[in-house]
Amino acid sequence: MHKHVRRHLSSPSKPAAKDGASTKDQRWHLLDLARICRQRLNLRDRDITVLRGLLSLLPAQARPDQLVVFASNRVVIERCDGIDERTLRRRIAHLQSCGLMSRRTSPNGKRYQVRDEEDGARLTYGIDLAPLFQIQPHLEALAEDCRRETLRVKALRALIRDALHKRSACSLNGILKEAHRALRCMLDSEQLQQILSQIEESFPVEEIQTTTAYYPDAAELTASHGQNDRHIQSSIKELFELEAAESIPPQMIAKSQKSTERYARVSDISVAECLDLAQTAKAMAPILPKCWEDLIALSDQLAPAIGLKKPLVHEAEKYLGRHGCALAVLGLVEAFNRIRSPQAYLNALVKRAIKESLDIVRMFRSLAKPGNGTPLGAACIPR
Repeated sequence: MHKHVRRHLSSPSKPAAKDGASTKDQRWHLLDLARICRQRLNLRDRDITVLRGLLSLLPAQARPDQLVVFASNRVVIERCDGIDERTLRRRIAHLQSCGLMSRRTSPNGKRYQVRDEEDGARLTYGIDLAPLFQIQPHLEALAEDCRRETLRVKALRALIRDALHKRSACSLNGILKEAHRALRCMLDSEQLQQILSQIEESFPVEEIQTTTAYYPDAAELTASHGQNDRHIQSSIKELFELEAAESIPPQMIAKSQKSTERYARVSDISVAECLDLAQTAKAMAPILPKCWEDLIALSDQLAPAIGLKKPLVHEAEKYLGRHGCALAVLGLVEAFNRIRSPQAYLNALVKRAIKESLDIVRMFRSLAKPGNGTPLGAACIPR
């Protein structure tokens, strides 16, 4: 004797903690991976919405035999923010073509499961999400590649903007015009790297700096005093995080500046070890750094890519030293996915260096060490 069984709908909320410790929900981890890799997987916004709705219909800790969704289209539509049924059908078909799910169609088109007297599943009809769970290692590797690609694209775009700024006195020929257009397009890192190489080969900075046109005389300002006031207020707002450091007594600042070399001794770490730990920054370097000056130059180029403003970087150089600031920036680049706010983290490093001892080399090794994905804050700075 067989019976039809419909599984009760599970709540889309996160699972309750077990024995006082929260359990990682694999459903939302897979959804995050699919969201990060959606361009590589050729997914649209509605695909992610449908995938989220289907995952919410599975148990929080689903066994391999519980990865089939039996809910009707009406229930799935409710879980997918009320999308149109035709859109739902198209998106499910697209997710199936991408290999993220499969469909088991019953003779009458409904979704259900047939079990025997021993409660064993004999027939299962529904939307099977087992393929998504089976490719989790592939999605994790692809997501990490996408994160690095995103950071590399951001850094290359910053390098192109910097190159165009340094060559602003040159006439806009085909290469420079193409570079301006590239900043308005969605290009990958290889295309951006090719454009940057063309700019550097066609217009070396050394030749431009020998001309007086690169440093034109200051012209009379055309903006009103009100506009200048707003600009000053904006600058003050950007430097708001540095007010605490500026209010430190002069004697404490002098003590910190004297101990800068102790915090960032070059002998504590070599350039080769820095590159071995900072693989992300190494991959973004146009030219492989061979000395500390090259590492410092690389950190200056990558700082804007992770949201570090020049005033804060210059302030960090005062209290961390040039080498220490470079290590801090390279470490933040490597831990970019785990840092909530790189600018706040660097500001906290400056305050720590002013008020107490700071081992900048140990801090760099801690940032460059691969983490478990847990976000880092200022409280995580090693002493």
